[in-house]
Amino acid sequence: MQCIWNGGERVLEIQDVSKKYQDGDKRMFDAVSGVSLTLEEHRIYALVGESGCGKSTLSRLILGLESPTTGQVLLDGTAISRKSKAGRIRTAKAIQLVLQDGSSSLDPHFTVYRAIAEPIRTVLKLPKEEEQQRVFELISRMGLPEETAKKKTGELSGGQQKRVGIARALAISPRYIVFDESISGLDVLLRKDILKLLKGIQQENGCSYLFITHEIDAALYLADEVCVMQNGKITEQCVWKGNLNVFQHPYTQELLKASHLI
Repeated sequence: MQCIWNGGERVLEIQDVSKKYQDGDKRMFDAVSGVSLTLEEHRIYALVGESGCGKSTLSRLILGLESPTTGQVLLDGTAISRKSKAGRIRTAKAIQLVLQDGSSSLDPHFTVYRAIAEPIRTVLKLPKEEEQQRVFELISRMGLPEETAKKKTGELSGGQQKRVGIARALAISPRYIVFDESISGLDVLLRKDILKLLKGIQQENGCSYLFITHEIDAALYLADEVCVMQNGKITEQCVWKGNLNVFQHPYTQELLKASHLI
């Protein structure tokens, strides 16, 4: 199942985006401030920073779940919007989200089959036979037994729910997948397995990832390019080719030291 795009290289652009909120004392603050990124096709981008730095807010802006206070997010040169049904479908076809907590994005009463098939039915409207083929291909690719399809998602382990969430995101062959802290809370072995799975899938289907994490070692394992975020701003953006010397910003150095990488 390949993600095919024949347009230009720069298809998802975040242009000088800021998002302001009001705190408990009715004072305005910037959760995201002046962020500009261009996410090209067939690449893995990591967005790294501590909790509360604005990473998840930026992901919601990219997905059109919130509107920026200033700036814009463009998909193929057109602003992302979920105000119309056509806009929601257009965004869903292009960009999917995998959350930190697999259970929160899955209805516990749905079977695994239904959870994966739902976006196919909503967005692609494939014939039943093609839908079934796609769902079972994804279940197999996630390393889950075929009989998992009949289980309720609420009956699954955390690791299994994570795999179903990934399969659901892949179901409509999006060009981009945003992973928002998707490996947080996993034990060491499961974390390694999920990272290996994500890398293999991206190499197979060619879609782009925005991998959001506070764990810089995971970012370095997965990403082609690493963006570091602090206090709502991108402090450093580097192409990653295995040389830690490319990271010069003091905050990035702190993250590397905290992970015992330098």
